[in-house]
Amino acid sequence: MNMLFIPHVPNISVVNRVYEFAKNSNSFYLYWNIDNSSFKAKIKSQISSLKYRIDGKKIEIPLLFKPDKIAIYFNTFILNRIIEKLKIDVVINANALLFDVSKIKVPVVYDLVDDHLSENKDIGLNKDRVEKIKRDIKASKGVICVTEILEEKVRMLNKNTITIENGIYFKKFKKAKSLKKELNLENKKVFGFIGGIEKWTGIEKAIKEYLKIKNDSTAFLVIGGNSGEFYKNLVKKYANDVLFIGRVAPKKVADYFKTIDVGLIPFELNDFTNNSLPIKALEYGLGGAHVISTPLNALKRKNFPFIHFCEIENFHKCMLKDFEKVNFDFSKYDWKNQANKLIKFIKEVV
Repeated sequence: MNMLFIPHVPNISVVNRVYEFAKNSNSFYLYWNIDNSSFKAKIKSQISSLKYRIDGKKIEIPLLFKPDKIAIYFNTFILNRIIEKLKIDVVINANALLFDVSKIKVPVVYDLVDDHLSENKDIGLNKDRVEKIKRDIKASKGVICVTEILEEKVRMLNKNTITIENGIYFKKFKKAKSLKKELNLENKKVFGFIGGIEKWTGIEKAIKEYLKIKNDSTAFLVIGGNSGEFYKNLVKKYANDVLFIGRVAPKKVADYFKTIDVGLIPFELNDFTNNSLPIKALEYGLGGAHVISTPLNALKRKNFPFIHFCEIENFHKCMLKDFEKVNFDFSKYDWKNQANKLIKFIKEVV
């Protein structure tokens, strides 16, 4: 079965759910360049996305981003041409904006990677976009959801749905090494945040909580970054108290997870965050760290013994606690196992 995966966002520099499914099922995947950091960057990324290339399993096709109606028509037309050329049997689509699922020539399975069923101005989800996503879900043969809460919401739109959580690379993490020595953090309790850095992630509030308990035996690592003003101001404001590593090569990320003693998920609470399952929650634990998180509903349902929930204003109290060694079987969440679940579901609904 020839499958083509379309991501929500084409980020290959980090662990991307859709790309991991593609990689672990030896399938084709779509990639394009997009940069929303400035108007000039948007224009450049639009121009660079008007190309056609096949590089092994990586597919690039000409895509338009604006205006919405014309872009969707054009993109779907071009997508159908590559489907015919590669003899694709099924498309697994996680993208909310670029295509009209009802006009794709082969069966489509929708991968709902986050809660895109509610309006959220922080991530650009207005009423029209939410309605489009709902239409796409109804037009799909089945829907994969990242959490059980999302599955419950989706069943009102499409009865063929299943929960397949984000995965981890079990063996890769087992080979990872702590970087405490080379970062001069030996004998310190290291708190850490790894991932995309935006205001809604609550990272600044977490830093302020850490500063309440900071001493010579603690440290705070932030891994990740971007060219946005929020991140730049964060570094400028807290450079003396926090070690900002910036972006790191994908092959080094597991080492940083291994370096952290307590991982932080300080997300603001809304439908988008409440109904998500952050990959970092599992990766912190697999690296040996306990996790302090705001009370995200989907995460609470999992009852992971290494995750501890508290309101953001109480993070400093949780940071003072001592935790036992993490003892949990992470192997069932390996990406290969998750990809096998996906393939089984696709065969059932297509």
